[in-house]
Amino acid sequence: MNLKFLFTITSFFIASILTAQEINLDGIYNGKNLYVLNPGVGNGFCVTEIHVNGKKTRDEINSNSFEIDFSQMDIKIGMNVHVRIFHQLNCKPVIVNQEILQHKPDISFINTKVNRKGFLCWEIQGNTGEGIFIAEQFRWGKWVKAAELKSEDTVSTNSYAIEISPNTAQNLFRILFRNAKGDVKVSKEIKYLLPGKEIMILSEKIKDRIAFTSVTMYEIIDESGNLILQGNDKYIDTSELNKGKYFINYDNKTEAFIKK
Repeated sequence: MNLKFLFTITSFFIASILTAQEINLDGIYNGKNLYVLNPGVGNGFCVTEIHVNGKKTRDEINSNSFEIDFSQMDIKIGMNVHVRIFHQLNCKPVIVNQEILQHKPDISFINTKVNRKGFLCWEIQGNTGEGIFIAEQFRWGKWVKAAELKSEDTVSTNSYAIEISPNTAQNLFRILFRNAKGDVKVSKEIKYLLPGKEIMILSEKIKDRIAFTSVTMYEIIDESGNLILQGNDKYIDTSELNKGKYFINYDNKTEAFIKK
């Protein structure tokens, strides 16, 4: 090999090491972007490249601040991400909100089920520390909060139970644990079939009250999509609602009604 050529390649490699460094971040994408402060250096800026999960991003980095937009990389919420921020040697960018790349708590959900008394039950292996459990149910095309419960600070196996309000027919539940840092762990989905009569609205004309045939979770939404009322009951006081058209989610269905 030509010694002059070898010397040139070696010099370029050494120069690259001396003029570039990198910051590495690992975590879980939760729908938010990283915000980076990017100081100016000479006629340019500190950051030279951004890589996410091994692929170079198309973020506009030639400015004093920019966002690392994970949605442009076809990364979904809950996916693991590895971020590499390459920058020049004589400067260092600042990641303002690196806490948004959450880490899953080191716990496991076991024996998840709904018992005969209508309680969602589960056990935990691992140390939860301070945090809360949130029971969610898939209703009306979305995950809805059903109840929440504080955790216990212990390293032993813990048993938990939380009362829920299943709708008739097929139900789908899951449990979220969120620790004091905001990190989240999600259980597998829990299916539960509740036999029984379909819940109906008894009121023919809605004025001051809506009555159901049984207790149910509900939401009332106006024509603009704003959530007006929500709860879990057999009756809803609608006396304060303005006259007009509304939508009501209850049991496993959605219906429209007119407030007289």
